[in-house]
Amino acid sequence: MRAGEHALSLEIFKGWPAIVLRQGDLALSLVPAVGGRLMGIRAGVHELCFIHPGLQGKTFSGDERQWRDLCGDWAFPLWGGGKTWVAPESAWPRGSPHRDLDSLAWKLTASWCHASAMGLSLESPICSDSGLQIIRRLDWPVGAREWSIAHTLRNAGTRTVRCGVWDVLMLRRPAIVRIPLPPTPSGSAPGVTSLPGKASVASLMEEGIIDGTACSAHVHCHVAKEFKCGFQSERGEIEVEFTEWNVRYARRSEVDATRVHAHAHPLEVFNAAQLPYFEVETHSPLQTLAPGDFIHYAIHERVEFTQLLGPSARP
Repeated sequence: MRAGEHALSLEIFKGWPAIVLRQGDLALSLVPAVGGRLMGIRAGVHELCFIHPGLQGKTFSGDERQWRDLCGDWAFPLWGGGKTWVAPESAWPRGSPHRDLDSLAWKLTASWCHASAMGLSLESPICSDSGLQIIRRLDWPVGAREWSIAHTLRNAGTRTVRCGVWDVLMLRRPAIVRIPLPPTPSGSAPGVTSLPGKASVASLMEEGIIDGTACSAHVHCHVAKEFKCGFQSERGEIEVEFTEWNVRYARRSEVDATRVHAHAHPLEVFNAAQLPYFEVETHSPLQTLAPGDFIHYAIHERVEFTQLLGPSARP
C-alpha cells in the first residue's frame, strides 16, 4: 500500500478471521475470536507482536478438556499480541487471567473507515467469575502513525469489585525497552523495582540487562531469562527499539501519581524464558466499581522507522 492510502478489510490472519487496518507501511490486525486481541502490528515486512506458533488459528469453545490442550505447560494459553487484563494479579480467579475475558470470542460492535479516520470497537462477554465486561475501541486518524486504544472496564455484575485496567502487549525479542523515570529526591525509593519472586534489579544490573541513567531505565530484552520489573512514571511513556529492523514502537498514557496502582507502579516489563517474547504493560489506577460503574483508560501507541530503509524492508 502506498503512502497516504488507508483501508479496513476482513482477512485471515495467522489462521484467524481478523479485521485488518492499514495505512501505508503499517498494518494492525485485530482478532475478535481470541479475547479481542490486537494480534498483529506489522511495520513494513516486520511483525512486531509475538504470536504463539502452536496456537495460531485456534479458539476456545468453553470446553474444559480443550482448555487444558490450549494451555500446554502453562496455566493459561499464551496466545500472543495485545490484550486487556484485569488487575491485580492477586485477585485472578484460579490464579489465571479471567478466562471469559482473555480467551472467549468478543463481539465486533462497530467499524469505520472514512477519509479522516478509521477504527473499530470490540465488546467482551460478561465474565462469569467477576461480572466484569471490557470494551476496546481503537481509533486511528488517517495520515498518522499513532493510534489509540480506549479501554472501558464495566462492572456488569451484582457485587462491588476493586480493580484496574491492565494492558499487556507481547512483543518479539530482541529489543531494548527505554522508560523515562521521574526525579527521585535523595533518600527516596528508586524508580525501578523487581516484582516478588522475580530476579532482583541489582542482579539484572550486574548482568547488564538493566542500565541507563538516573532519569531513564534501559531494559535489554535479548536473552531467554525470566524477569519482571515495575517502573514509576510521570507520563506513562515506553519506547521499544527493534534495532535489527530499525523500527521503534512507543506508547504513552496518563498517570496520576496521587492514586494507587494494583502493583504499586503504572508500568511493567516482563521477559520470558521459554518463549522468545517480552511484554510491555500499562496499568490504570485502581478503582472500586459498584455495580454499573466503569473505568475508562486510554493508551496511545505509535510505530515508526528509525532511519530510511531500503526497498526490502517495506511492502
